[in-house]
Amino acid sequence: MNTSPADRYARQVLHWGEAMQHRIMQSTLLIAGVGGLGATVAQLMARGGVGKLYLVDDGELDWPDLNRQTLYGEQDIGRKKVQVAAERLAAINSTIQIIPLDSRINRQREWPSDLTAVADCLDNWPSRFALYNTTSAGCWFVHGGLQGDQGQILTLKTGTSQPLDEIFTGCTQPQGSIPVTPDAAAILAGMMAGELFQALGGTPRLLDRILVVGLEDFHCSILNV
Repeated sequence: MNTSPADRYARQVLHWGEAMQHRIMQSTLLIAGVGGLGATVAQLMARGGVGKLYLVDDGELDWPDLNRQTLYGEQDIGRKKVQVAAERLAAINSTIQIIPLDSRINRQREWPSDLTAVADCLDNWPSRFALYNTTSAGCWFVHGGLQGDQGQILTLKTGTSQPLDEIFTGCTQPQGSIPVTPDAAAILAGMMAGELFQALGGTPRLLDRILVVGLEDFHCSILNV
């Protein structure tokens, strides 16, 4: 079924205008991790019309993933996340380009040179730091993290902002599985997607600022970095 961008994106254009929609459609976004945060972020960015999406993950679906990873179902257990995610996103929006990368993130990895932004939806600090340090200068980098009912979002400009591993120096990885509920993952992913749209439009709200979200009592605070 063919439809014009004016029809597909009519409601959001009413909010942010045609110029921003055009910038979003011309953008290239890499989503690192298509799990709890990344699956929902990827879906929202696809629905918003991002021109090209790279999906990076080397994991397979397991039963504990299904409580929060919104692109997947029981029939996907044992399948590669990036492959399933690419299929589902293509069914949501066939007009965008989706490129799955079944890959582990490390400091030797090189990423495509056409990136407008990177979405850090990972769940461990070594991979996050490696992702930031292998992203080309001049790219928007939006970090999101969640543990229990506490989360954070931060936007950086690679090559200009303080590096991620300096901001979060001393952070250690929790032992065992990270607690997370369906609602917390969906809420933080929605907020992260909102910041990504703003960054692709050239007006991030959290550049060099950490938004700290406490969902136990719905409080937010902002820390400058």
